[in-house]
Amino acid sequence: MQTGSTSRLPWVLSGILAVALCALGAWHLHQVALARSWRAQLREQHQLLVELETLRLENERLRAATAAATNESSAETTRELLRLRSEVTQMRKQLAELETLRAANARLLQALQSTPQLSPTQMAHVVAARKQGAILGVLIQPAPAGQNGVLVAGFDPQSPAATSGLQPGDLIYALDGRPIPNAGVLQAEMLTRTPGETVVVDVLRSNTPMRFHVRTRAFPATP
Repeated sequence: MQTGSTSRLPWVLSGILAVALCALGAWHLHQVALARSWRAQLREQHQLLVELETLRLENERLRAATAAATNESSAETTRELLRLRSEVTQMRKQLAELETLRAANARLLQALQSTPQLSPTQMAHVVAARKQGAILGVLIQPAPAGQNGVLVAGFDPQSPAATSGLQPGDLIYALDGRPIPNAGVLQAEMLTRTPGETVVVDVLRSNTPMRFHVRTRAFPATP
């Protein structure tokens, strides 16, 4: 009996050893797989850290660029406001000058309306002073006693009025619908016109009302 038990002992030990080796191999394989998994996780974490650092640096650059743009925008806005303030100040000065000029022009036109007639040289000086005005290009003379208006006495050869249909002897009594009682009023009206503008001239020809469209021209240069 003892001999049989002794003969089976090596086989039992061999089986136990084989089982132990199998278990050890399985544990080793498990550890290898676990180590690979850890290495993969470490690589992923490292990649994530690299990406986070890249994002942080990009965010810093973006913040710096935004701050610089904000500062530049603020500086540009300040410059624009200063420019606009300067323009407003300049416009106020110009408006004040225009108001002064408008008042002076109103007084001048009022004085001209009560003046019988200015010579061409005087009118040219007035136009030069006002920087505005035009002429019909007709030679005029006072209307007969008892009539309002001015008589056409002739034409400036270089004036479009010479071919407008007007004739010497026509009595101009209105310009663009405004009554023309005398030469002073006609000259005052022409001071408000610009060269090249077309005006409507109402005349009496042999007591017959007629209407003509005349293009104005600039005053000749003052000698």
